[in-house]
Amino acid sequence: MAEIPLFPLKTVLLPGNTLSLKIFEPRYVDMIAKCMRESGVFGVVLIHKGDETEIDADIYSVGSTATISDWENRADGLLGITALGVERFEIVSTRTQDDGLTFAEIKLLGESNSPETPEQFSYMVELLDHVGAQAGRKSDPQQTFSEILYQLIYWLPLEANLKQRLLEIPQCNDRAVILHAELIRLGVIQYVKPEAASN
Repeated sequence: MAEIPLFPLKTVLLPGNTLSLKIFEPRYVDMIAKCMRESGVFGVVLIHKGDETEIDADIYSVGSTATISDWENRADGLLGITALGVERFEIVSTRTQDDGLTFAEIKLLGESNSPETPEQFSYMVELLDHVGAQAGRKSDPQQTFSEILYQLIYWLPLEANLKQRLLEIPQCNDRAVILHAELIRLGVIQYVKPEAASN
């Protein structure tokens, strides 16, 4: 187990994906500065109830550890960073400093991963290519099935609570089943090849 500072947000950070943040609260400015000096990690967790500026916001117990992959001094005087999601974790216990920064003792969650995409979900590779092209990004042909799922969850217009639910699912194939059902609901399934859709 390890203890890391938490950054509660109204959005979900997924492993292998990035999140652009503006840092302005003193507690987080100090946290980010320390992480940058020490190449440290922090945890991003979704807020269940409350606001990002509140000290006692109600948060979910599963989040993603994050590193700082890029930073800039913005024109508005704020610090801008790009957080890169690394791996899932579960909160075991928390404590809050006098400045309002919360630390959590965490347990890292293993990733059930399959290098190969199961045949019934092979259409998701094509879908990721399509969604990535729309966003001006090329997908990596070497991605594992778990990485493909996280990329799709990241790019698709899914609500934060659904992204959180998908993040919490431990098994890769179970995560794919839930995502598949959501793609049908959203009508995105129209991008599926007929032969893949019949599986």
